[in-house]
Amino acid sequence: MANRFYTLLIVPEKTSQVRKIVVPGWILKGAAIALSLITLVGIIMLFDYWFVMSQIGENKQLKLENRRLRQQVQVFKNKMTTIESTMERVKTFATRLKVITNIEDRGTLLQTLNEKIPDAATNIGLTVPAPAAASSEAGGSGEFALVTGDPEEEILRKEAEQLDSHFSLLNHESLMTEQVLQDLYELLADQKAFLAALPTRKPAVGYFTSGFGIRRSPYGGKIKMHEGLDIANHPGTMVRAPADGIVLFSDAKAGYGQTLILDHGYGVETWYGHNSKLLVTKGQKVRRGEQIALLGNTGRSTGPHLHYEVRVRGWPVDPLSYILEN
Repeated sequence: MANRFYTLLIVPEKTSQVRKIVVPGWILKGAAIALSLITLVGIIMLFDYWFVMSQIGENKQLKLENRRLRQQVQVFKNKMTTIESTMERVKTFATRLKVITNIEDRGTLLQTLNEKIPDAATNIGLTVPAPAAASSEAGGSGEFALVTGDPEEEILRKEAEQLDSHFSLLNHESLMTEQVLQDLYELLADQKAFLAALPTRKPAVGYFTSGFGIRRSPYGGKIKMHEGLDIANHPGTMVRAPADGIVLFSDAKAGYGQTLILDHGYGVETWYGHNSKLLVTKGQKVRRGEQIALLGNTGRSTGPHLHYEVRVRGWPVDPLSYILEN
């Protein structure tokens, strides 16, 4: 193919002389290609500059975020230390309560509670667990959204995973301790009700004229069992409930006169005979120390006194074994 030439005519504005320049075609093509390459390189450099500048801004933001997260991790470490101290005190208290109440252990629960929880301030960062997915639990590593690749970010990610694992351990420990305290509460509540049902109070002020046991009957002189305790005083002396209970019987009874029977639960009943007046009715709930009757001389009685009995599952027992007052 023949060489092609391009002619450039330069016409000045004020002169009539025209200048003529003949340029080979390959030179123009080469110049066009070079210009295209320079333009392309310029565009690439401009894009690369924009990318580098955006990366610099992002890196600054990541550094600020990492600094904030590092401060947050340190705050969590301090909180973990405080929580651990509180958990140790709660577990010690629960263990003491178990000893006092003699509650049975739930398997190896006590052994689990007595295990020492690792200290957050020294444990985090010493052992690195296998990478795990972000936890959705409260306080987990889901709160630390880190982009891996930077060494500082990797350290923060590992510390976050350690915190997540430690929080899970504390959560487990708190649930186990809660179960123990719940058992202790139920036991103590039952024991409180049981203690409230024990007739530990003297039902009336007065003198013990006849105790529990075999004695000679004032009627006929025969030897027979006296199933209660006689408390002598002036007629009208106040009779009070020695424990919490429900009125089981409130009426006249052969031999006992005006009689009152309280059911305290747990198979314990108390009987009150020879009263002059009954102040409570059947089905009524009474509390320890509440006025329930007036001492009298009704029924088969040789003088004003209260005949007081304590029966356990229907069997009379010595009331003095329950009375704690002098």
